[in-house]
Amino acid sequence: MNEKQDVGQLIKMLNEAIERRANNMLRQNSLTLVQVWVLLSLDERKKKTCSFKELEKILGVAQSTCAGIINRMAAKNLVESYTDPEDRRMKLLRVTAEGERCCQEAKEDMENMEKLLLQGFSEEDKTALNALLMRAYENIR
Repeated sequence: MNEKQDVGQLIKMLNEAIERRANNMLRQNSLTLVQVWVLLSLDERKKKTCSFKELEKILGVAQSTCAGIINRMAAKNLVESYTDPEDRRMKLLRVTAEGERCCQEAKEDMENMEKLLLQGFSEEDKTALNALLMRAYENIR
């Protein structure tokens, strides 16, 4: 790859390489990226809980797709669903102890990926890269 690459193509190649590596790591625990995304989203929330509707918005998927993701995760004992005691019409989702364990592993894997990505970069390089990527993102958002 000696010739100058288009920036968009380089970003795409980097994204695919990261995704491929992440999927290989997750496969060991029979997880997918979207399942980890759900676990991390729940982990960030108060009481590690959210409604099905909130999760649909977070993931940007239809109700049926979200329900399928939740069902597969519940079968793996990563999450559990229950009815809101204050509003019986609302279904809630919370992370289980097994889900928390997987979430912690995913965070560690993400940290390791970040270290690998930025290996050999100075602190100034890291700061500049972050700023440039944020600017590029803001430009097309």
